[in-house]
Amino acid sequence: AAEGGDALAGETLDRFCAILGSVAGDLALTYGARGGVFISGGLAPRMADRLETGEFRRRFEAKGRMSGFMAQIPTTLIQHPYAALVGAARALKRPAAGLR
Repeated sequence: AAEGGDALAGETLDRFCAILGSVAGDLALTYGARGGVFISGGLAPRMADRLETGEFRRRFEAKGRMSGFMAQIPTTLIQHPYAALVGAARALKRPAAGLR
């Protein structure tokens, strides 16, 4: 679908990105994610173009009277292949809070 070989696959991917934007926006609004929303996973980097140019961001912000609030929340695509391992390694380097 990302390569543009199949029109139906492309439409399906566009629909998925739109739904992802709606759900991510709902969660950001529910949890007050002012610091941003981070999209990751194995498929996300392969559909970066569609996330950037498609319905994702419009649907993320389409929250009625809260749209202005949503427009201020950044969305970031994590493209590092081992982001979870890098985060775990950094967490291990930090001393545990409250322990001596």
